Amino acid sequence: MSLNLTVRDATRDDLPAIVAIYNESIPAGRATADLYPITVADREEWFAKFDPQKRPIWVAESEGKIAGCIYITSFYGGRPAYDKTAEVSLYISQEWQGRGLGTFLMQRMVDHCPQLGVTSLLGLHFDHNEATKRLNDRFGFVQYGHLPEIAEVHGEKRGLLISILRIPEAPKETN
Repeated sequence: MSLNLTVRDATRDDLPAIVAIYNESIPAGRATADLYPITVADREEWFAKFDPQKRPIWVAESEGKIAGCIYITSFYGGRPAYDKTAEVSLYISQEWQGRGLGTFLMQRMVDHCPQLGVTSLLGLHFDHNEATKRLNDRFGFVQYGHLPEIAEVHGEKRGLLISILRIPEAPKETN
């Protein structure tokens, strides 16, 4: 990607921009099951759970402005048997959509999964979210589940697709 971007771990100071980008996605009803805007206060506890060494949240920044974010969260409440499984979430500012930023950030996350201890990357998205479906297909996510009509967004029943990308484990160090 030839855009002038810096990708870095998010800081607490980035939270207002992260929330603003997330809130941009709500009206379209394709990227989140939230129906109303959230606040920075709503996300304080959520943000505090991220760990750059294991469950990072990264922001893409251009000229001092956050263009998007990607993060992984532990699956099934962080139960230890699922430690190598994480769900990926990606939100791009409307200004930056359609410019390849989603592909760029997803590639970065996939590339870092071995160092993060993730071997199963989950993608969960609404069945009518064609942009995310195309992105997941591009990376080789395999659909393993479809939960039809389990959500209602703006008066429409929507289903959830569940996909997995298998990632080889990082090689073990030998002495």
